[in-house]
Amino acid sequence: MLTVNIIGSGNVAEQLAIAFQKTDKVNASHIYSTNQSTGKALAKNVNAQFVEKIDELPTQLTILCVPDDKISGILNEIPDNFPVVYTSGSVDLNQLPKRKDLGVFYPLQTFSKGRKINLFEVPIFIESNNDYFSSTIFDLAWSISRKVEYADSEKRKKLHLCAVFINNFSNHIIYIAEELSKKFNIDFEHFSPLLHETIAKLSVYTAFDAQTGPARRNDKKTIKEHLKMLEDDNYKSIYKTLTESILKTYHHDKL
Repeated sequence: MLTVNIIGSGNVAEQLAIAFQKTDKVNASHIYSTNQSTGKALAKNVNAQFVEKIDELPTQLTILCVPDDKISGILNEIPDNFPVVYTSGSVDLNQLPKRKDLGVFYPLQTFSKGRKINLFEVPIFIESNNDYFSSTIFDLAWSISRKVEYADSEKRKKLHLCAVFINNFSNHIIYIAEELSKKFNIDFEHFSPLLHETIAKLSVYTAFDAQTGPARRNDKKTIKEHLKMLEDDNYKSIYKTLTESILKTYHHDKL
């Protein structure tokens, strides 16, 4: 069994700790977090020991589940004989402080508090500064997923960019629709079947073939009516940008 430390107690740390607990391959024995409240709660949930200082962690593989801008600083606090992996999709391995064993353990998924994720089908992309440590990271990833691939920092940045479009931007668009439905006094639950079908049909069609709507039809009359209805300049700008992109994609045209 591989025994690990986890630094962090946010969404990623929680999902990984719980996933490791369910396997007989990995034991998350110690947890450190600057947020003692969530750190202690997570440690209790997965039968781990919470420590209040990094130097109280045992010398073993340590997983950094912290914001991107905190990775470099925390690495400098961890002794060099600790093998360390971090979970970021966008931080370049070669731009971090040099150490003996350093790698990446990047699960390509969105994590939210309280949501249980089956990591077995989630792709995990790994990278390391040496071949021996790569095999250790692979075993760690393989213990909770059957989709493990090597990806260098450049490829991982590209994966992260695509993920931002797929998840973060689409979620923001749905947020705008929620705000508009409130403004128009429409029950947002009416859109639930539409949301489900939007995702479901992508298992059958490419996104290019699945596109529908006024811009896909080059229906500029409807587009102009929609723009008149949007009083918020930010929403209007987003509508115009996305509409022009669809028009150029299908009709080599613009508003």
